[in-house]
Amino acid sequence: MKKIWYLLLIVIVMITGCSKKDESSQKVFQIGFTTAAQETDPYYIYAKTFADLVGEETQGKIKIDLKGSGQLGQEGEMFTGLQIGTTDMAIMTNAYISGYIPEAGLFDLPFIFKDSSEAKKVLDGKLGQEILDIYKDYGIEALSYGEGGFRHLITLNDEVRKVEDFKGLKIRSMETETYLETYKRLGTNAVPMAWSETITGLQQGTIDGLDVPTSVAYSNGFAEVAHCFNKTGHFYSPLILCVSKSIFDDLDPNEQKILEECAIKAGEQTRISNEENEERMLKEMEEKGMDIVTDVDIDSFQNAFKDFYDMRAEKIGEKYVKELKEILGL
Repeated sequence: MKKIWYLLLIVIVMITGCSKKDESSQKVFQIGFTTAAQETDPYYIYAKTFADLVGEETQGKIKIDLKGSGQLGQEGEMFTGLQIGTTDMAIMTNAYISGYIPEAGLFDLPFIFKDSSEAKKVLDGKLGQEILDIYKDYGIEALSYGEGGFRHLITLNDEVRKVEDFKGLKIRSMETETYLETYKRLGTNAVPMAWSETITGLQQGTIDGLDVPTSVAYSNGFAEVAHCFNKTGHFYSPLILCVSKSIFDDLDPNEQKILEECAIKAGEQTRISNEENEERMLKEMEEKGMDIVTDVDIDSFQNAFKDFYDMRAEKIGEKYVKELKEILGL
């Protein structure tokens, strides 16, 4: 009888030991983003799809925990965290990154892409990869592009259809040169403001509006605060899935390959979601009382910015601006 109990004890110890070994061998990382963890939010879709795919491909050996709503800090804090290794991973907005990596500002140029298909062609091509490779110089491994979408102007009450309608408005802006210079040219008072403060800013009248993609406006409840959704599409907003280089370099080559492949698939899913859901989102926001202003004179905006790209080339890099203009036939 004692022998039986002894054997059972050995089996239990072996099972427990294996369990502990498996648990300790699991690598757990956190991925941060600033928006709310909503099913239609592109930041959340990007992070969630990536985490699920990595979990499947590694059979649970790599686990990625989602930390939305700024739990790991605002984007500037996460960028610094990625550089020094205190932030594992993050879904970053291109416009924020361009404040640190000037070349990334190439894709912030106003009215540069006519539609999402054109943006996808550039970002997923040679030029897009050239820009991602530069992140390594800043201690960050950029794995893929996702899509926030075209940024449109949300305003409390003002309908915006042409260049003149921007004049005098106080618009929340990310503190990047391209955005600030764009608003300066439009005669707008750009107000740098953290994402977490924007709804309060609108409610209190500190700002008259802000620019966000349709999916972000919908997912974060702006239809309940602002009256007008003006389809200006003045900026295109790529999202980038970033990993701290120190963390990425510690992974074995197979794990690195899995993360890269899963990141590309997750980025593509944000584009699919935006395309499938935009019309429904606009309709639902309209039903909540928001005016959807679609008759925007895009030609007037493009004419106003004809010389802007070359002006920004000195900051971004003349080589990259030239290459982009050639691809787009500008």
